[in-house]
Amino acid sequence: MICGVAMHVAGLYLPAADPIVPVSVLVAGLMLIIEERIPPAWWMAVFVAAGLFHGYTYGDSIYDAKAVPLIAYVIGLAAVQTLMTVGVAFATRGLWKLWSMAPRLAGAAFCGVGFAALVAQLIHSY
Repeated sequence: MICGVAMHVAGLYLPAADPIVPVSVLVAGLMLIIEERIPPAWWMAVFVAAGLFHGYTYGDSIYDAKAVPLIAYVIGLAAVQTLMTVGVAFATRGLWKLWSMAPRLAGAAFCGVGFAALVAQLIHSY
């Protein structure tokens, strides 16, 4: 994610970043629905790709900033995103032990959010 922010701030172009962000949420939701059959390497690949694109779009809000606010933004963004991701992972894993359908339902919610955001992105671009 930090690399994506750095790309944006450096003025590098990452094509189709805006629609890929909701697609990555949709893909993560589908992977949760599928459950255990997905190798960890695939999860890592999705997280890395999603992080790059999400970070790139987050870079919009800090573009052309001075060094100190930029560094503070990146540190805060990395801290919040890390805590959120780890928290969701632990919550999902904990719920999985209590109720095996919980990750699938979480995946369905991710799919719904990703789909709604993608539709909004597509409508907004026309």
